[in-house]
Amino acid sequence: MTIARGTPGFSGADLANLVNVAALRAAMDGAKSVGMSELEYAKDRIMMGSERKSAVISEESRKLTAYHEGGHALVALSTDGAMPVHKATIVPRGSSLGMVAQLPDKDQDSLSRKQMLARLNVAMGGRAAEELIFGDNEVTSGASHDFKSATDLARLMVTKFGMSKAVGHVVHDYANDGNNMSTETRLLVEKEVRDLLQSAYENAKHILTTRQEDLHVLAKALLERETLSGNQIKEILAEAASPSVKPAIVQTSVSPSSPSPSPSPSLPAESASVAVTAKGKTKGVTQAVGN
Repeated sequence: MTIARGTPGFSGADLANLVNVAALRAAMDGAKSVGMSELEYAKDRIMMGSERKSAVISEESRKLTAYHEGGHALVALSTDGAMPVHKATIVPRGSSLGMVAQLPDKDQDSLSRKQMLARLNVAMGGRAAEELIFGDNEVTSGASHDFKSATDLARLMVTKFGMSKAVGHVVHDYANDGNNMSTETRLLVEKEVRDLLQSAYENAKHILTTRQEDLHVLAKALLERETLSGNQIKEILAEAASPSVKPAIVQTSVSPSSPSPSPSPSLPAESASVAVTAKGKTKGVTQAVGN
């Protein structure tokens, strides 16, 4: 089911190639059969390229990538209408240093405005995280693909899907960078697109500012494990949100004028105080968008 959701538009030949790549992986690992891990590996290799295991990535770059991808994932988890997070990784593939994969939980023939706005928010999560953690002067070019995909979607919302009140329920041909339009219409379209993207960036920045501690936890987990599934991310954040309960000592006061009662033979002598302990949880640390 996961493979089906993650391979929309694959032809029969594409799926056959995916199975062949998975079979080769299983043979290399000495496995007796092809499992989900091999199929997942094949899907990622076909769609995003091979892992660059020999790439030399500095610790500073790994840390920035972890926060970038953590920003995408956290915004996705916090935005109504966003697709579920399938996994997040900081393993380099192709020209990408990392990515967050989202898969729909059911078949969809169309997208709502809420879902499109959620995609814009998620796309902006990487740069928003970089700016929040490292400052304006340390943001990188890693968000260029995010900006392009977000701009393309916002432009479709304005020119094709009738989702701009200012432009109206009309369709505009934006071929040749809008040169087919009048100057007035093109400037209006660009303003509406810019407003959508700016609003998405502010939403992402607000989410990450509010959940900054979760962002630190998630980035730390990515640095340690490199790849996290959506369920692992949820478990890690849930553990971080569970406060550790310290043992509480409840003192029972004894009046000075009253004689101290003799300890009961069946109870410990320290009846003057009752220790109440609670076992706390240990704080844990784990649409493709990427750096």
